[in-house]
Amino acid sequence: MKRFAIRSVLTLMTAAAFAAGAYADNLSLTLIPASGPVYGEPGQAVGWGFTLTDTGPDYVLLIDSYFVGTPEYGSYSDYIGSQNYVAGPNPESQTITSLWDQALQTGTGEFDLNNTDPIGASFSGTINVDYYVFSEDPNSPTFDPDSYVGSGTFSGPVQADVVPEPASWILMSLPFALLMLFTWRRQAAALRP
Repeated sequence: MKRFAIRSVLTLMTAAAFAAGAYADNLSLTLIPASGPVYGEPGQAVGWGFTLTDTGPDYVLLIDSYFVGTPEYGSYSDYIGSQNYVAGPNPESQTITSLWDQALQTGTGEFDLNNTDPIGASFSGTINVDYYVFSEDPNSPTFDPDSYVGSGTFSGPVQADVVPEPASWILMSLPFALLMLFTWRRQAAALRP
């Protein structure tokens, strides 16, 4: 009897894993911008949006997002956990796009750069987004939590570069502009009869 119970539990676990794995083929999440490069000044927040596509028969509900990498240049804040992003089999809800907006707190989340980050610093990592799959729409008033099908994690590479503020660019380019002006005047004087 004990052997039968163990075998039954293992069979159910395997079936659930295959069901969740097969469902994952119908799901995709792409970060915006693709490949994740963003730029910001020291002390500024940078972030990523996403596009979620679900072409399967069930509904996917995004749960949260988190940054995996060395956080020496700042800290990550999740936006997905405070939203209710659901994609499902209906044509109007198969694809959801959420751009990063700090004021509305939409997108995957934000990375707050430290005030002390050196100009030219660059860091990379991964943003992971956890999700649940349900056979019923989680937004429905008659939603049954027992309609749970599986769960998983999307993962996408990201990169952020620390750049100087615009005033610094002007100050840094001023010597080059003066040098070009001096060279042009010198050449113009040489060409005069």
